[in-house]
Amino acid sequence: MNTEQNHAPIILVADDDIPTRTMLCKLMENEGYNVEDVGDGEQCLAAYTELKPDIVLLDAMMPVMDGFMCCSQMQKLLKNESTPVLMITGLNDQASVDWAFQVGATDYITKPIQPSVLRQRVRRLIEANRAEKTLREREKQYRSVVESVKEVFFQIDATGHWIFLNSAWTTFTGFTVEESLGKNCLKFIDPDDQERYQQLWESLVNGEKDSFKHEIRYVTKTGKCSWGEINIQSSLIIDGVVTGFSGMLQDTTELRKAQALEKDKIKLEADIQERERRSEIIRKSLEQEKELSELKSRVISTISHEFRTPLTMIQSSTELLAKYSEKLSDDKKLKHFQQIGWAVEHMNQLLSNVIFLDKTESGELDCHPEYLNLDKLCQKIINNLQVTLNSDSKIDFSSHSNSSKVNLDEQLVGQILTNILSNAVKYSPQGGIIKFDVFCQPEEAILTIRDSGIGIPAKEKQRVFDSFYRATNVGAIKGTGLGLAIAKKCVELHRGKINVDSEVGVGTKFQVILPYLD
Repeated sequence: MNTEQNHAPIILVADDDIPTRTMLCKLMENEGYNVEDVGDGEQCLAAYTELKPDIVLLDAMMPVMDGFMCCSQMQKLLKNESTPVLMITGLNDQASVDWAFQVGATDYITKPIQPSVLRQRVRRLIEANRAEKTLREREKQYRSVVESVKEVFFQIDATGHWIFLNSAWTTFTGFTVEESLGKNCLKFIDPDDQERYQQLWESLVNGEKDSFKHEIRYVTKTGKCSWGEINIQSSLIIDGVVTGFSGMLQDTTELRKAQALEKDKIKLEADIQERERRSEIIRKSLEQEKELSELKSRVISTISHEFRTPLTMIQSSTELLAKYSEKLSDDKKLKHFQQIGWAVEHMNQLLSNVIFLDKTESGELDCHPEYLNLDKLCQKIINNLQVTLNSDSKIDFSSHSNSSKVNLDEQLVGQILTNILSNAVKYSPQGGIIKFDVFCQPEEAILTIRDSGIGIPAKEKQRVFDSFYRATNVGAIKGTGLGLAIAKKCVELHRGKINVDSEVGVGTKFQVILPYLD
């Protein structure tokens, strides 16, 4: 068995019918999975304990122990793990379906088995399970950061009762987390400040404010009053009604550090939501098996490489903050928080690029032209790049015709220009000049971008438009190989053309031709 097979997901097949079991094993092996099979429920439990498979294909009706009892017993072995169980049954009545889910099945499929349906179900369940494990790990990392800081992080329900407090609450007040959860936070505020706090709280509940920050006196377990700054914001809104709040209580002298942590918390929450949205996109894209198979290996290779550096930075910074928080100066702490923020932003940008490329390849993205001022759009993109790329290279922009009213898709044009221009800046020498010219003809716009960078080897000029491909001469310059692939997809959606002319050591010229669309 080769290395790739060793790392393939393990599938455990349990079915007493030998022809069916053989068919299932062969079907899954053809998909590249490692497959083990058994003939009854007791054998399945023993194999599950030994193999710890990624998914179990479980027949409902088997001798010795049927699939329903086996699935129920399997849940007791799972503990904190979550292994998907796909129940395969000839029973198609509602009671059997309900029974399967009651004993812990993740999904079910009825006989006769449709191979294409089974393949998609298995892939979807494995991908969803891995995404869930990743989300749990990220949440664990976030909670470790929260538990290591001195500020109190909390969550409150709509009635004002604590539903989450980190361990710093005990340090601040002397009350344990256990004895405080479920109690109204107003009871812990000094009586002289309760009226003002109640007014601010009601403004949140009524939707008059999204957040407030106020200095209050809180009461400790010994009866002592201490000053702290409380920062609360709406964190959960369902159907326009605020149902929950989150925030922090901090010493007023350490406001800067606490604000940085809160921003990081918000970014992490947004990243978790983005991962959930990605999981839904992946589920839908499973219908396009061939495209997904080709894209999957390249995504794994690039993302694992690109995520390694920011994840290492997050880990090292959080460990330093956890171990040496009291010894580090405010400047050094702020530097670590900024590094964490950069790492999260880098990963979010990579995920955004992958998702955008996936939308173009799966047909989810359309061209929606409207009249726009092309000169203003180009200048806006240039200004954004000059700020975000932190480079002293100059973009020399020239418009050679009237482009105040042309019918183009602003989002697609923005993606095209942003990716080509950012590459031109990235691969040009410091202080280099990038020439950017716009020619608006009666029926089309011609955009030309020239740089004096490292150039592209002749044999690789067309391959640079492939997803995740990078030229062999890029050296240590960082990148993902997605920019030009996205640019070309956007050009094609706009029914246009993109041409490249390059010479190694001299520079590169891109020409984009976009027709005006109705």
